[in-house]
Amino acid sequence: MIPAWFVYAFLTATVYAAIALLSKVVSGTDIDDPIALTVATCVPFYAVYVVVGAVLEWPSITGDGRGIAAVVLSMPVLAAMAFGVVSTIAYGVYYWGLVNGDVSRFVPALAIETIFVLGLGFLVLGETFPTGVYGGVGLVVVGALAISYERDTGTFLERLGLPTVAVASAAASAFAVLNTGMKALTGAFGTIELLFWISLGGLLSVVAVAPLRAGSRFRGAEHGTDSRGPRVTNGTRLLLVGGLLNAVALWTFLKALEHGPVSLATAITKLDVLLVFVGAFSLSKFAPTLLNERFDPFTLAQKGSASVVILVGCALIQFSY
Repeated sequence: MIPAWFVYAFLTATVYAAIALLSKVVSGTDIDDPIALTVATCVPFYAVYVVVGAVLEWPSITGDGRGIAAVVLSMPVLAAMAFGVVSTIAYGVYYWGLVNGDVSRFVPALAIETIFVLGLGFLVLGETFPTGVYGGVGLVVVGALAISYERDTGTFLERLGLPTVAVASAAASAFAVLNTGMKALTGAFGTIELLFWISLGGLLSVVAVAPLRAGSRFRGAEHGTDSRGPRVTNGTRLLLVGGLLNAVALWTFLKALEHGPVSLATAITKLDVLLVFVGAFSLSKFAPTLLNERFDPFTLAQKGSASVVILVGCALIQFSY
């Protein structure tokens, strides 16, 4: 019988892969502005945990009689809200890379987040690691570099401006700061309360950057604006769904941790690397109007083998830790 934790972890990986593919399809057919993508995806994600936190943890949030002002100005709350801002930055960089690069290259390269998490864990939390972890780190680096290589580098640099691994590193480092911060704050908050304050900070930062949204090459008569203001396109609706799915993914991951070992559960979620690769290949082959990425024999072998190397490295890190 398949254990419950495995089912929850696999569901998490599946949802993360679906969100990445959905976002890439939208960025290629409707909305190509990274800020607009970030706003449409993050608002429902943050809003879910702000509402849930307010409903379930209102006494803790208001300080059990101390007053909301005293709570908000406390250092743990300010730190949690600051990590919410970091979350928005991470998603902004993530969507910038997703818009300008192949999803089947960019998402696997994001696995280098594991390296930043390990480094921050050592520097901030004083964690130490066995030898096998460093072997896994080496495999992740090799896989990320291998998947970022293109024979037509001129074309790639024109499209992306920076190598895939550099953009992925920026996004991964921001996500690593967020995850390490969440780990450091678990002693000061309950899970729902922590998610409330992080999401509140994230929601405020998203509202702040929303006016910076740029135009899109897809904005024509059917997607444009009129005197009544911007239209809600099908792409926006899909991104809102993706944001809600992101909230679901966090819940399924927490359930996986609740029912099973953290190392194995985390390793299973890395299957999103292969799921994205398979999904991108399938869409490019059978629905090229939605997603059309390069999959000639060389590129297919390169992306497939590099994704497997990254997956093995992540698994080695988790199993050795």
